[in-house]
Amino acid sequence: MAAPRSSARQGGAPSVDVSIVVPAHNEEGLLSCCLDALLAQDYPGKIEITVVDNASTDRTADVARSRGVNVVDEPRRDYCRALIRGFGAARGEIVALTDADTVVPTDWISCLVRGYQDGVVAVGGNVVFDRPNWKGWLVAKVLVPAFNWLDRHDPRGPHMWGSNFSVRREAFERVGGWNSDYSLEVDSEISERLRRIGRVRVLASVKVRTSSRRWNRALLQNLFLYVSNYLWMKLLARPLWRDFPVVRDEAPRRRRLRVAFACAGAFLMLVGLGMGAFGPRSSLFGKTYWRGSPNGKLVALSFDDGPNEPYTSRVLDILKREHVRATFFLVGDNVRRYPEAAARIVRDGHVVGNHSEHHKIPFALEPPSELEADVSAAEESIRAATGQIPRLFRPPQGLRSPWLMGVLARDSLITVTWDDAPGDWDPLPVQTIVDRAVKEARPGSIILLHDGMNAEHGADQSGTAEALPAIIEALRARGYRFVTLPELLHCPATLSAWPPAGRHA
Repeated sequence: MAAPRSSARQGGAPSVDVSIVVPAHNEEGLLSCCLDALLAQDYPGKIEITVVDNASTDRTADVARSRGVNVVDEPRRDYCRALIRGFGAARGEIVALTDADTVVPTDWISCLVRGYQDGVVAVGGNVVFDRPNWKGWLVAKVLVPAFNWLDRHDPRGPHMWGSNFSVRREAFERVGGWNSDYSLEVDSEISERLRRIGRVRVLASVKVRTSSRRWNRALLQNLFLYVSNYLWMKLLARPLWRDFPVVRDEAPRRRRLRVAFACAGAFLMLVGLGMGAFGPRSSLFGKTYWRGSPNGKLVALSFDDGPNEPYTSRVLDILKREHVRATFFLVGDNVRRYPEAAARIVRDGHVVGNHSEHHKIPFALEPPSELEADVSAAEESIRAATGQIPRLFRPPQGLRSPWLMGVLARDSLITVTWDDAPGDWDPLPVQTIVDRAVKEARPGSIILLHDGMNAEHGADQSGTAEALPAIIEALRARGYRFVTLPELLHCPATLSAWPPAGRHA
């Protein structure tokens, strides 16, 4: 049924029907203000209001019924189950969502509905925290504005707040509705799916007032839960935590235990994510080759950040004299500056790999669209100089993210790191580079050296060039044989090949 409203409907063109869902668990003290604001909406169309009584033990349902709105029961206390129940009962073309501790402005629905233009599938707004203490003030005045600014500049679209949320029913059903794996962060998760099929719009001027009690009571605990769960969702596409913490009537000792566990969990999570992102031997975010088969005394020399003259040519001269073939991970900017050096690498029988177009720091944290453009630009730079599109990719600094690994997988690129890095990115003594490289070598090792340094043209890598003959000699004396990375990993060297620029097929 449609709930009555105190304001008269406005004339004009027919409006779409709107359903409003309000999940509520033990909210008899705040629900009246929420419903009074919803009943006072100036929207000229039909509005249906449904309160989901989510396992309340107080008079929440009675308060809702006294206001003449729909009440449905969800006997299991779970935010997402309440949303599923409420959206299942909603009949409007647009379904809006807010919280029982939230007060919306009288033009809330009108503003949201007007936002559905030009392929928009969902419209939300901002939140203002009511009566914050110093902890709530920190969240309201510093952390939330910072998040909003970053979120609004995400080229893929923003995320909506669950307390200020609306969606076209057709789009909601098209993406599969609420993800029952989530409770905490369920609004952010569905925002990501919605923006894949259309535009998600957040109206900065449409603000609702919501309680700051959660932040007032347990800032550290809740900040950790929200941030860690959001990062886990972004990195691994699944929730880290399932439920909201209870904010009412929780004993101080219990809260302290929650904070202690949260801090311990944060530390472990950060260590795990750091190892997954930076550890050259980790495949947490996607398959990474850091060593070849240990059967047989084979090693592969690899050189990063070139071409970089005159040091790339010095390295090539040494390899030619020693009859060693290696793999060079090239930076697109450097290839365009030294195309002849890049062409010589292939001409001398070596393998080229993709090391990004600009060698940004930190490259892997760029948005997927920018990563894809950068990888493609590097492919084109390398192809123009060498006639080849590499199959191998080495991330700058070895840093990986789930979305980078997704881009590489879609492009059929093989991610390669290393297990033997003497650290020649620093100005080390030549003998130190030699000793470290030889000491860490094992059957199947991938040795990381540098003929360049990032995208710095003319970077002094004389130490690497001077150390190279001694490295080759020492490893040969131990019975090792040098191969290229495709030979070591038994994989193709290229995706495709054309004649080098200026030549004919």
